Amino acid sequence: MFHFMDDTWRERLAKAIEARGVSKRSLSLKAGMGPGYVHSLLSEGKEPTIEKLVRICAELDVPLAMIVFGDDPAGFVQEVVELWAKAPPTLRHGILDILRSSKAP
Repeated sequence: MFHFMDDTWRERLAKAIEARGVSKRSLSLKAGMGPGYVHSLLSEGKEPTIEKLVRICAELDVPLAMIVFGDDPAGFVQEVVELWAKAPPTLRHGILDILRSSKAP
């Protein structure tokens, strides 16, 4: 499960869905999830896995970094997030392990 610093990502996701004119149900199904998944993210406070959020963003044709960080993330942050999102799951977990182990005490 991906943990966000705050819930503003939900607002950005809701706006992206509205801008694309799709229903939460159809988006959930197109992204390969149950029909109420996106609704539960936006209305019930459910936390997505990064893999599911990547699929939702791909269906919306919206950069993951925009949903996670907002309209104007730093260029390198956006690139890192986009590259990480495209990596195979085992590589993503390895990258997270490296980053977590490098935290200063």
